[in-house]
Amino acid sequence: MLSIATRRVGASGLDVGFEQSTLDDIVREAQVSSRVATRIWPSHDDFVYDLFTEIAQQTRRDLTDTETLVATWGFLSSRLNDLRTPEGRRSIMLDVVRTAAEQNLEEVATSAAWRSYASLSLTILSRPESPGRAAVLEALRNSELAFIDTMEMFYRNIMATVGYRLKEEFHNDYHPFVVATAAVVEGLGISRTTVPEIVDSHFSRAGESEGNSWSLVSLAFVGVIEAFVEFDPDYEPEEAISRLSGGVDVTPSPAENPQGY
Repeated sequence: MLSIATRRVGASGLDVGFEQSTLDDIVREAQVSSRVATRIWPSHDDFVYDLFTEIAQQTRRDLTDTETLVATWGFLSSRLNDLRTPEGRRSIMLDVVRTAAEQNLEEVATSAAWRSYASLSLTILSRPESPGRAAVLEALRNSELAFIDTMEMFYRNIMATVGYRLKEEFHNDYHPFVVATAAVVEGLGISRTTVPEIVDSHFSRAGESEGNSWSLVSLAFVGVIEAFVEFDPDYEPEEAISRLSGGVDVTPSPAENPQGY
């Protein structure tokens, strides 16, 4: 029954109409008896809270775009010579950011599952305190932390590979950086539903050709990155090239490898 309900949400989003739909609809589609369903979920709210918890646990995991992460490492491997100069490394970083930001925005803007997750994160706070509400909030928190940890290791590795490091004031903690970059993409994803003509704007950066335009999300993403990172004076390009040539784990476990790589 939860699988059926989750698929409905994934296809059409979590809206008021779905929340008010009767448990009997799901029971009939699942072809289980009302007695069994009532024994598991005595009330409609009991089912809804379990559904919310399932959504909270699944959505962030499903939206961690592993294909994009792997493709990023493949892109770096095709630009090995550029790693040998500061100008080349900055060019790589900007190209990676531009592509990743635009792909992530498109994923957010077109995903009913993500819209449901974002809606749930806000609407759950309006519900009265209860064990069900607490369980959903805990699932949302755990899901968010898992996403942050995955992206923390990704960014830590990417930045070190292209010769960047966090600025001293962030004490080598990439978590605030991950939250800030995600907020840019997700915030613009929400804005795109009402002002797409602004969110989809493109601009030319000073010193670049007119054909090399930048999307709003890419510019905002770069702004966050430049606030957080700087060139690493101890960077060894040949070491990074050797690692890329030998293959790199995209999302290593923090417990196994807290320093990255």
